[in-house]
Amino acid sequence: MSSDPTIISADSHVVEPLDLWRRALGSRFGDEIPHQLDEHKGEKGRFLFTGRQVLRLPEKGGAVSDDHRDLYESGFIPEKRLSFQEKAGIRAEILYGSYMLVIMQSPHRAALRASCEVFNDWLAEFCSRDTRKLLGTGMIPIDDVDWAIRELERTAKKGLRGACINVALPPDAKPYRDAVYDPFWARAAALAMPLTLHSITGTIIDPFYPRTEREREEGPGTLLALSYEAQATLANDFIFGGVLDRHPNLKLICSEFEINWVPFFCWKTDHMAARYVKKMSLPTLKKKPSEYMGTQIWHGVIGDPLTTQSINFLGTDMILWGSDFPHVRSVGLNTRESLDVQFAAFSATDRDKLVGGNVARLYDIR
Repeated sequence: MSSDPTIISADSHVVEPLDLWRRALGSRFGDEIPHQLDEHKGEKGRFLFTGRQVLRLPEKGGAVSDDHRDLYESGFIPEKRLSFQEKAGIRAEILYGSYMLVIMQSPHRAALRASCEVFNDWLAEFCSRDTRKLLGTGMIPIDDVDWAIRELERTAKKGLRGACINVALPPDAKPYRDAVYDPFWARAAALAMPLTLHSITGTIIDPFYPRTEREREEGPGTLLALSYEAQATLANDFIFGGVLDRHPNLKLICSEFEINWVPFFCWKTDHMAARYVKKMSLPTLKKKPSEYMGTQIWHGVIGDPLTTQSINFLGTDMILWGSDFPHVRSVGLNTRESLDVQFAAFSATDRDKLVGGNVARLYDIR
């Protein structure tokens, strides 16, 4: 790495207060909004109802060092977050929600939209402490297109820098390739607001919080399914569905899926376009499917063991490193040491792009 690289995490997180939505919305949507429970199925403890799942949360308390307390509190106290960035040598972070990712799966769509508004306001306030270093991504389900456009515009005015949409829409919603969503794609492109498909915002449940014995038993398969949930959306909607052809300035990010799957995806979709056009009744595209993956779709990497091989296939221009801080697999304060190892195979110029240059270009960070 160069002597003083600009390190920007393209995928970091805040941690929302558990009472955030109840405080803001009260009884407006009853128990459809996210809320904390002290008991679930006869078990005492700390739980969060997301609208679809009940998450069992760690208990509070216990002796912790000041460093660990500061890292924990940096999830929801902006001053602590800025201190963490300085200690870790990070110039800035693109910030997503934590609980909100799972909340995006809620079937209570009106309550979900209201919950997103609450979160987006809270995140904008969090980021207002230093808008050069804290760059928020709003949560915007778009099955209600008119609301989604209003919320996109509202969050842009509040200073948020992008929007996270569902990886996969609810079964009763029209697919993203439907023309009904074109006004939203056009507005996102006009506002230069990148849109993110982030893991766990689709229809596959979080396997760490099974609701039934069968879900527990099928946890390994569910976790694997999460890893490729975005692929069907990319292929069906954004590529073969024509969204990226119709909106060439739309910027799309795949986040927390790692990148080892991309070479196979590129080969398979190119093979479809070349060999199965008539057999599958596929539309004629303006480019090869793999070309969209290298021009309009950015790819997030956190700790992929096949980082070097995958980037050698993809090139370095569309790769976004993220720390995933403060989640469990984050490198925490060991950022520089970790990046030195992860991107050791690349030139100084390419490493600088991978650890911050690409995300600065994508979000116009100066």
